[in-house]
Amino acid sequence: MWDYTDKVKDHFLHPRNARVIEDANAVGDVGSIICGDALRLMLKINPTTDIIEDAAFQTYGCGSAIASSSALTEMIKGKSLAEAEKITNQEIADYLGGLPPEKMHCSVMGREALDAAIANYHGQSYENSHDDGEIVCHCFGVGVNKIKKVVWENHLTTVEEVTNYTKAGGGCQSCHMRIEEIIDEVWVDLERCGVPRPGFVPTPIQGIKIATTTEPAKTAASASTLDSATEHSKYFVPVNAVIKELNAGFSDGSKIELDQIADKAIKLKFTGSIAAGMMHDMTLNFFTTKLGEALGAEAKELTITA
Repeated sequence: MWDYTDKVKDHFLHPRNARVIEDANAVGDVGSIICGDALRLMLKINPTTDIIEDAAFQTYGCGSAIASSSALTEMIKGKSLAEAEKITNQEIADYLGGLPPEKMHCSVMGREALDAAIANYHGQSYENSHDDGEIVCHCFGVGVNKIKKVVWENHLTTVEEVTNYTKAGGGCQSCHMRIEEIIDEVWVDLERCGVPRPGFVPTPIQGIKIATTTEPAKTAASASTLDSATEHSKYFVPVNAVIKELNAGFSDGSKIELDQIADKAIKLKFTGSIAAGMMHDMTLNFFTTKLGEALGAEAKELTITA
């Protein structure tokens, strides 16, 4: 018997927004009935403001899948697309007071449905805009990029945890060795970014020193041709501190540069292996996380692109 919180039980027994939005202008379909869980997320987005005015869902799956879908719709209603895109699967689980480890894949499915709906709103196909890479787990059709993403975002360290978050490895188990390799590959990059791997001696990296000066002339980015508004932004110093910290961890020539800060919009420039694909998304997500640690709740108001 799973140990469900009272909030999970409430959202399962009394799901919010379990209905159809007839005039939805964003629809995301993820999962597979064959594999046990499927979710359709429907959004009504104001095309002028990009505010999510309504959200609803239809779910085929277990109680955790229904509860996670219900929670997600409550979390995103009234938010802008930029705000909704920052929601993580862990935040969905936290909203419910936690999920059993074996049910974390339900929160991941909710986050994927949100990605799919946003892609649909922009006239894109989720399958075309979201490359899952080589299939690692053929039993559940899970690709390498999905595994890398959940390991990176949730700091997973074991095959069992990956199975809990993605179902990969939960069938014939022939993919377990490959999953272990992927976990190790991701943790090499996490360690380079200063994240210690639990139970492991960190891979030695160059010492990282974060500049504490508030004088723009002494920061790396101020030597470039940044506009005056960028250099005088209150976010200039903390953004450059995070850039310097992450750049110190790259050993393959990759680099992050500050392009512009316009009010609460921060634009970065990536070069090297982090400029495209999964590494781009992982690096941008990690930058956002690190800046959030520096700025606290204020970081949620920022839009960060690269």
